[in-house]
Amino acid sequence: MASITCRLQYLEDSDPFICTNFPEPRRPPTLNVEENLPLSEQIAGIHKLLEAPLKVGHRWEHLRDDEQPCRLMF
Repeated sequence: MASITCRLQYLEDSDPFICTNFPEPRRPPTLNVEENLPLSEQIAGIHKLLEAPLKVGHRWEHLRDDEQPCRLMF
């Protein structure tokens, strides 16, 4: 399987009006995104790798294999 190697980070924006200072984000982890697998099948592993505090939304539950709901930025 062919894969694309990239680094991932997420933005914690659940409270956009928070006024506290946050330390610099940690170094983004490296991930190999498989080209032949739908992103909907890989999102749970990506979420775990990022240690994201928020749950994966319901949007991922009803994706078809041919849909591409998000864009990976390199």
